[in-house]
Amino acid sequence: MRATMIRRLSALALVAVLAACGGNATVPENHFYRLEVTPPETPGKLLIPGVLEVDRLLAAGELTQRSIVYRRADNPHQLMAYHYHFWNEAPGVLLQGELINYLSAAGIANKVLTPEMRARPDFAVTGRVEKLERVIGGSNAGVIEMNLVLRRINDGTVLVAKTYTREFTPKDDGLTALVKGFSAAARDIFKAFVNDIAAQI
Repeated sequence: MRATMIRRLSALALVAVLAACGGNATVPENHFYRLEVTPPETPGKLLIPGVLEVDRLLAAGELTQRSIVYRRADNPHQLMAYHYHFWNEAPGVLLQGELINYLSAAGIANKVLTPEMRARPDFAVTGRVEKLERVIGGSNAGVIEMNLVLRRINDGTVLVAKTYTREFTPKDDGLTALVKGFSAAARDIFKAFVNDIAAQI
């Protein structure tokens, strides 16, 4: 009887300790980020008469998820993901949306649409996000790498197929500065893509 009472008291004491610990614990907040690529101030030359369709950019591994990815400078082969810092959408969707906005503002086609609009496209842009990661250590750089392809629909001719890579150093160590750096680097890639289209059409 006495042994049973001791076990019960011990169990109650353990519950009280756990409750006290849980009551003082602070649950980290989730943080969400979005890319905001500044569009061209004025439209450029019309390069594509008709409809340009921009598909969702493909990705693999951690880049299919919303967590912001990082690696250490001394270990480029291991990718890790933040637990409480997320993109507001998966990177392939984010970059698709920003690319559509940029190409529309650049005025390179009569219409720039997604496949969901079910229009009959004359040209199509496809691509893949290869890197969108923070590098911890050294200059704490950010790296973005995308493969972008422009194809003419009627004959399947590939006009542009290129991998674009940009590396930058954020203004500070915060993730907001990192995201702003990604936005500026993506803009530079989109501008280079438009220039490559102009060179081929």
